[in-house]
Amino acid sequence: MTGWIRRLARALPSGRPLPAREWNPRHRAILWILALHIGGLFAFALVRGHGVGGATLAVIPLGVAFAAAAQRVFSRNVRAGAATLGLMASSAVLVQLGDGVIEMHFHFFVMLFVITFYQEWRAFLLAAGFVLAEHAVVGVLAPQLVYDHSEAQHHPVQWALVHTLFIAGAAVAAIVNWSFADRAHDAERRIAARMEYEAERDPLTGVFNRREFDRRLAGASDGTHAVVFLDLDRFKIVNDSCGHAAGDTLLCQVTDLMRDTLRAGDVLARVGGDEFVILLHGSTAEQAAVVAERLRRVVGQHRFPYQGRDFTVGLSAGVAAVHEGDDRQAVMRAADAACYAAKHHGRNRVHVVSAGDKDLARQGGQAHWAERLMNAMNQNTLVLYYQPIVPTAGPTGARFGELLVRMRGDDGGLIGPGVFLPAAERYNLVTAIDRWVIGAALERLAERYRDADPGDEVFSINLSGSSLGDASLLQYIRDELEEHGVPPRAICFEVTETVAVGDVGRAVAFIRELRALGCRFALDDFGSGLSGFTYLKQFPADLVKIDGSFVRGIVHDPLDRAVVESVHRISHEMGLRTIAEFVEDTEILEALRAIGVDYAQGYGTGAPVPFDGWLAEHALEVPAAVA
Repeated sequence: MTGWIRRLARALPSGRPLPAREWNPRHRAILWILALHIGGLFAFALVRGHGVGGATLAVIPLGVAFAAAAQRVFSRNVRAGAATLGLMASSAVLVQLGDGVIEMHFHFFVMLFVITFYQEWRAFLLAAGFVLAEHAVVGVLAPQLVYDHSEAQHHPVQWALVHTLFIAGAAVAAIVNWSFADRAHDAERRIAARMEYEAERDPLTGVFNRREFDRRLAGASDGTHAVVFLDLDRFKIVNDSCGHAAGDTLLCQVTDLMRDTLRAGDVLARVGGDEFVILLHGSTAEQAAVVAERLRRVVGQHRFPYQGRDFTVGLSAGVAAVHEGDDRQAVMRAADAACYAAKHHGRNRVHVVSAGDKDLARQGGQAHWAERLMNAMNQNTLVLYYQPIVPTAGPTGARFGELLVRMRGDDGGLIGPGVFLPAAERYNLVTAIDRWVIGAALERLAERYRDADPGDEVFSINLSGSSLGDASLLQYIRDELEEHGVPPRAICFEVTETVAVGDVGRAVAFIRELRALGCRFALDDFGSGLSGFTYLKQFPADLVKIDGSFVRGIVHDPLDRAVVESVHRISHEMGLRTIAEFVEDTEILEALRAIGVDYAQGYGTGAPVPFDGWLAEHALEVPAAVA
């Protein structure tokens, strides 16, 4: 029996009390309904000939119930119970004034619907109990007031049970319907709560996301706080060597370590792949630096074993104070720049923002140049320049040159790549520059080759390390060559030695794909990376550009000359032609000619000129048949 009672209790609606903002207007509505019944039943009693005294006596119980239900000194349960009894009593009075006519009993069901406003199943028990007691007692004392047929009048208690069963059945139906609605509302609340949780949380680690962190940072006031920007060191090694599943596992472990180290009120958020940020309430920059150092040690001591290998990661951190009135996003940028400064100075360290911080000034300058660079690409205000690459043995009729990129300044002047390329590298814009240069160059060459053959001329374009191996860029080059009708043999791509040896397999595959189309390749700045000639055998290149740092001193420094001679000799043994960079005068050119270097590039052989102007000056002759 106890088990059945428990199961019945679980089946009932949850019975959570309505909030006051919902319960109060519902209760007021029920009181209005009860008050209308008091007036209506008084008038009905007069019509039925009961006189003022009889009519007053009939509605006195309803008035008492109304008075009790309207008293705020009573609890909500007492007030709801009084109102429920008043409604049921109004039905009983109506039945009695109507001499027990069966149609009058329908009023009980109407009042049963009204009490559902309370969403309290105990009210239904009270209603059913009232019907049983009233029908039984009045049915025994004056059965003609309750029932209009002889069977009920002779067996009032039995019919009281029958009426109560009908009321109970209606109540059960209402409760079941309410229970379903209650469960649906619970499901909606759970979904809403889950959506709210997911809207403010990082799905992988469970900590806050960037949007929620920004909201909490904006709301932080009343005193000094601190922001710590964190970036994992060597995390990419785990991702690249073991896959993203391993990287995700490591991120979750590191997140748990940080969460265990921080205070309960500190706000931790993941704002990037391996980037986190923390808001330390009530902390100065110095106190936050201590916390950041503690996090750095904890994360650095963590070992991540995976498939028989053991990995460790470091932590670079930037700390910035938050004072009342500070621009919160400016603080975030300062903490981010401080973190980057920590990585720039060797990684796995903490950098605190301070007045006159040159590192942060440099980062702020890079952010400015990154913004200008994006605008320049969007507005097409980057400019192509052309620098000739000339044969050391003298003119041959063939044209060979490198395409360089410049930015147009606000005053119309030109800004060299040494100013904006560091910002491009910092903010991952180098690949976008590569795409712009390729697209702009092929668009101009399409016009040049529309009615003429390129012959032996070659245009060299630099590719950055982030572009090398990018499958989407590879497809972009294919599409642009085909769309503009530029012969691939007219394009030579340059990659630096240090970039190429960083990922030999990827670089070789990328180079082979483009050489298969007919493009040429040059290994740029050879000798600067000290990678040795072993790598030279692995790259399917056509040319080797000797690093200019050796070419500059070729006349006066025997060691520089020996390096240039060695690179040239070995390259020729492998069937590769050589280009010397930074050829600044005729003396260097004569020395290169004596060694046998194939080509020279520098201000001594030709300064960079606007590419559009060069194209106009060196227009190709259109065959007579075509003309």
